Amino acid sequence: MTMESILYPKKVALGAGIVGGIAGGVVMYGVMSTLMTQIGLGANCFAIIMGLITGQSYENALYPGITAHFLTSIAIGVAFGAIINVKRLQIRGFGKGIGLGVATGVIAFAVIFVPIAMTVLPTHMMDLMKMMPMGNTAMPENNMQGTSMSGSTEMQGKPAMDEKTKMEEMNKMMMEENEKLFPMILAGAFVSHIAFGAALGLVVTPIVKRSAEKSGR
Repeated sequence: MTMESILYPKKVALGAGIVGGIAGGVVMYGVMSTLMTQIGLGANCFAIIMGLITGQSYENALYPGITAHFLTSIAIGVAFGAIINVKRLQIRGFGKGIGLGVATGVIAFAVIFVPIAMTVLPTHMMDLMKMMPMGNTAMPENNMQGTSMSGSTEMQGKPAMDEKTKMEEMNKMMMEENEKLFPMILAGAFVSHIAFGAALGLVVTPIVKRSAEKSGR
């Protein structure tokens, strides 16, 4: 066996990449769910944000978000499978497999996640916080409607500007909270992409090695 020999067929590498991408997606989802739970946004917050980014409403965002996450994971896995079919990058052991996987995860973080985080993520984080209890405590418009219907004398003397001020203050508070959470989410996403890459390489390596052994290379 020479360094120039192809150890495994391209279809094996691509298939292994798909399986590894799914496994990596599961690991990444677990890491992000843990992070989101710790900061008080809920285990499925990551998937809901993905769904919001795809244009879904908050109520319908969960499953489209999960689908989008795993489709992206599979696409990265396919790209990884194509990369490891290059002679210089073909996998011969777990060290190289995991190393290339982690590198792929870091690249995916820089190329896919960071642009999203710097553009559409803050807006959708605000939308999510408004829908959740932590961002839904005031609900001035609902309080105003309910009081108006009951004929409360307390609200009758208050100008409409008070309700606008309350809404502005609530939005300001959510923006400040969003700014505090953003660095944590960014760091958590970086760690989760590394975990994704490690899982990708860990799953792909034995598949391609087994194929190489069967072909006697």
